[in-house]
Amino acid sequence: MTQNANKLYHLDKLENFMSNDQAAVKNMVGLFLQTTPELLASINKGFQEKDAALLTKSAHTLKPTLDIFGIDAMYDPIRKIEKAGKENTMNAETEQLIDQLNQILDKVFADLRAKFDL
Repeated sequence: MTQNANKLYHLDKLENFMSNDQAAVKNMVGLFLQTTPELLASINKGFQEKDAALLTKSAHTLKPTLDIFGIDAMYDPIRKIEKAGKENTMNAETEQLIDQLNQILDKVFADLRAKFDL
């Protein structure tokens, strides 16, 4: 794991949840890599198309995943993104938060693929 990526996520909660079963952890990482890009695409689409319901639903669905994967830098931003959708107040700040989410998750995806050979 790269030093930079190491600060972007930690798998402590996931490993504890999976009772440190590394095969189960790898399986969950695989599911994360399959499903999270779709959620991220929905968040981007919701913002671009000003579809507040899609943005809200996608951000809400992504929240627990970010938590279990220890992507702590996005703890507050994903909640702000969800709130912007709920209140239909999508603006430049929301766009910046979504850009940050995209950048962080791209790095996390790459690092997890390399770490788990997926």
